[in-house]
Amino acid sequence: MARKESSLAQASRHGVVWERPCRTIPPDGPQPGGDMAEDFPGLRRPHYWGLVFLMLTATPTAAQSADFLFQQPWVTFGVRGGWAVPRAQSEIFGFMTEKLTVNRSDLSGLAFQADLAVRVRDRFDVVLSVGHNQSTVRSEFRNFVDTDDLPIEQTTRFLRTPVTIGVKAYLWDRGRSVSRFAWVPNAWAPYVGVGAGLMVHEFTQKGDFVDYATLDIFGKNFGSKGATPAAHLTTGVELSIDSSWLATGEARYLWSRDDMSRDFVDFDRIDLSGFQITVGVAARF
Repeated sequence: MARKESSLAQASRHGVVWERPCRTIPPDGPQPGGDMAEDFPGLRRPHYWGLVFLMLTATPTAAQSADFLFQQPWVTFGVRGGWAVPRAQSEIFGFMTEKLTVNRSDLSGLAFQADLAVRVRDRFDVVLSVGHNQSTVRSEFRNFVDTDDLPIEQTTRFLRTPVTIGVKAYLWDRGRSVSRFAWVPNAWAPYVGVGAGLMVHEFTQKGDFVDYATLDIFGKNFGSKGATPAAHLTTGVELSIDSSWLATGEARYLWSRDDMSRDFVDFDRIDLSGFQITVGVAARF
């Protein structure tokens, strides 16, 4: 991490609010690192299992008693909420888990998704999706305190907003026409999907930091934001509540990376990829 430490010192020469000396903490044994050996530790949180339970128990009885529409619906609009788990496999996250009291699982957070789908074939929709997830993590340096033995603290904020357009393919028909004037929805319909678009993102750290060259403490705000291409794969299920309303559940994996700003010199591209699971409701028209 020597290269990263020197680059942090270079960044501290510009925009430093103040600085003061610090001292090292005598080692009491191995310091705990991040959960770098496990891909998605955030899935161990209770939020994930609660979402799975909600999706599996969502209104099956109502689905079986769905009535009919006078015509086949062509538009579906839905909103969902859930849990997002960033992959966090780039150098900036490695630096955080090694030097700060941060685990990768701390970057997991609430996720929100809105979809507008237009039917183009019996089993195919074109879907415009807008999502948002973010996390805020308070931390301190693992191996340094100030001269008063107080922790050197900072706050990290990680925000991702994907905007994508894609195609959703259903594994079987979503309903059937029983006459010229009646369309009856099926109780449930699983699907898979693929899409691409833009990932709008922001990564900020503000608080107190250590200049490794002088062991001085300085206060500063570091930030990096932008928009970059993204792609995703999805799988999910729709459960009919009645002729117009659906309960929905979806798992989505998204790929994206982008360059970081000058505040993070010498770090590689930030990893914006990750997994999310969401449940919600949708209306068809």
